[in-house]
Amino acid sequence: MNNLVIFPVIFFFLHTSPKLTVSAMPGFDEQTDSINLSSEDTVKTIYLIKQRWHTAVVFHIQDLDSIIFPEVKYFNNAELIDIGWGDEEFYQHPGFDLELAYQALFHSTPSTLRVEGIYFSKQKYFDISEIVIELKINNEQLALLLDAISETVWKDEEGNPEILSTQGTNRVIFFKAKNEYHLFNTCNTWLAKNLKKAGFDIEDDIILTEQLFNEAAKVGKVLKAE
Repeated sequence: MNNLVIFPVIFFFLHTSPKLTVSAMPGFDEQTDSINLSSEDTVKTIYLIKQRWHTAVVFHIQDLDSIIFPEVKYFNNAELIDIGWGDEEFYQHPGFDLELAYQALFHSTPSTLRVEGIYFSKQKYFDISEIVIELKINNEQLALLLDAISETVWKDEEGNPEILSTQGTNRVIFFKAKNEYHLFNTCNTWLAKNLKKAGFDIEDDIILTEQLFNEAAKVGKVLKAE
């Protein structure tokens, strides 16, 4: 396959922008009515974001349970935690590498969990994101989602994760992850399946970024769409 064919294919799968518009969604009370709450529940908020080919779920750091997701300990004083999964080589490579992108899509390759601590305001982070969708989540859903993410991290016999690399003075840490990345098991697939495990009513047979964000828009609020 020559570069004239490779590039459009890779662009389509890694850089497809969803045709979304900012939501006129129900108010906070109406949204929370659709969430099963116990007397001890507090509704929390998570976000799905897109930045070029990076898609991720973003949490307020105070909402992360360090017992379920102990990797949060590396990000003291962060405002937000951005978590995404992807091909081990492509994700760690600075910038866009055509050959690595092709390899990631058309071969089964090792994977990594990318965790980033955001040390500035939520609004500034949204400003550098092309797409932002807000999702309301209860305590049980949050625990299920964190558990699914934690299960992605490869651990040694002592239960310790393996750090593959760091970037930005440890602001971004890449952990060795389970499962292989390929065309039918992408970062979008990973996010959709984990949201499904947490009880969100979305399709999880997802490949394209467009599919993921359109599904998320059905159960959330589109804060930004470009």
